[in-house]
Order: sequence, then structure tokens, then C-alpha cells
Amino acid sequence: MHLQQLVGNVYCLPGASNVGLVMGEARQAFLIDTGVGQRSGRQILRILEEQGLALAAILNTHGHGDHVGGNAYLVANTGARIYAPVHDSVVLQNPLWGTMCMFSGADPLDELRAPRFAAEPCRADFVVAEEPLQVAGVSVEPVPLPGHTASHTGYIVNDVFFTGDILAGEEELEKTVISYAYSVGRRLESLDKLKGYECARYVLGHGTVHDDIHELIERNVAQVQNVLECIKAYLTKGDAETSRIFEVVCSHCGLQVRNVREYYLLYPTLHAFLSHLSNSGQITPAVKDNRLVWSAKGNGGACAPTRACG
Repeated sequence: MHLQQLVGNVYCLPGASNVGLVMGEARQAFLIDTGVGQRSGRQILRILEEQGLALAAILNTHGHGDHVGGNAYLVANTGARIYAPVHDSVVLQNPLWGTMCMFSGADPLDELRAPRFAAEPCRADFVVAEEPLQVAGVSVEPVPLPGHTASHTGYIVNDVFFTGDILAGEEELEKTVISYAYSVGRRLESLDKLKGYECARYVLGHGTVHDDIHELIERNVAQVQNVLECIKAYLTKGDAETSRIFEVVCSHCGLQVRNVREYYLLYPTLHAFLSHLSNSGQITPAVKDNRLVWSAKGNGGACAPTRACG
């Protein structure tokens, strides 16, 4: 990890998951997310100590383990206060809820009890809403951007927008192809909301820092629409179970699921696509012969295989 200055007192610690660092009054500082695991927490603390900074607070964009992994270590060693969005604050304090949601609400597989999915539990001191914050003497504008999680939130500090995981970067679009989503409809709304902001710099949850994100927003929207159209087109051929739709979407996007963890990142996201299409009246679920099947409303075209969903 290294400090990358963005604008004035706002810095980024680039990594597998990007961390924001803001220098405030009286040599205090606060973070935006803390990366993956205790190792990330140790690296961040070392940088803070090298800079002579006292950690006042951590602002989390959401509760996924790859963004809150350093929380518990940093709180234990600095006493920093945690700010988190309402639903995500529950997962911070009870990480089991996150892995349960991935595993249909049941006791999750051991493979899902990894730091990326379930960080060490930590308290949440403040629930973030839409009201402006003052942290270490610095003004912070929380921006609700639900979709990746139910209460996912971005933060604007000194004209730098930390967007969290609502916006996938170029590398993620190429490698992941289908970005994780709690709600496809709300993610599309949040992507549209992002178009209304003009900031000097944009720090994504993963990937490089950007000066402009308009083209990237369009690529993210296209990725979502591509999968929606694939599902609708396939269902015009007849009813299908969720597992079959999963196979079709993976084939369409050129994906080969390699392990249980990858499967359970994609499978809940597929359900987000299905619920979006169902709740908007485009497809219908029904139980037939003890099987849940989906069917299309209206007509559509063929779902031709392609590598690039984005």
C-alpha cells in the first residue's frame, strides 16, 4: 500500500480494494473502507503512524468483507468510530448475515466463511443517511447508491467521489463480466444518479482512479441490459428453471464457474436479475411438478453467445 494524493487533503491507498484516506484537523484522519482482512488493517495503521496521523473514524461504503476487513483491527488499535449505512451496519456487527444471504438464508458452507465474504465483526457507531457529515473537521457528503447492497453509499470529500462498488471498473467488467448486485433495478437507478455528479476525481471500489466516469457508467448499464435481454430472449423459447437460466447466462457471457465461492457470487446476482424482470412484469415464476420455473411475457429474439457482456 502507498499514499496517492488526489486533491488537497484527500488520498487513496490503491489495492485489491481501494481505501480512501482524508487528513483532517489536528493531525486527525479518517478512512473510507479498510480493504480485505487484518493484513490490510495492519498496513493502513503503519501508514497512519508514518504520517503522524491519529485515526478518528472509518466510513464504510457497504458491509462486504473486502471493504470492511480492516475495521476490527483498526478499531481495536485506535478506537476509531465506525460510520456505516443502515442495512450494512447490521452485517458489520453480524457478518453471518452476509454469508447467510449468499446461501439462501441457511447456515452457509464453510467455503463462504472467508474474509472476503465475512470480515471480523465490529461495532457500528453511527448510521449514515443522506445528511452531510463533519468528520475530523472535514465536510463529507454521503450519497446513497443502493443496488450492490440495500444501503450501499458513496462519499464525496473535497470534490473526490468514492463510489464504492456500485460502479465496476474496466478490469472488473472484463474479468467478472457480471457484477454482483442485490437489486438490479436499484443498481440501474444508482448508475443513472451518478450521471448527475461532476467531480474532480472518482475512486472506485476496485480499479484505477478516474477523472471522468460517464463512459464507464454506460458500459455498466450495457452490461446489465445485456444479461436482462439474454434471460428474456431465452425464456421466449419456453419455461426454464433457475439452474438452466444460470447455465445459459454463463454460456452467453463466456463464463466458467471454477469453485463454490464464484458460484455463490453469481447465483444471488442471477436472482436479482430474475426478481427485477418478474417485479417489472416481464417474466413470471410458477411452481410446476415441484419445480420453480420462469416464463416470459411477450416475444423476444434469440440469445446469441458472446464473450463480452459489458
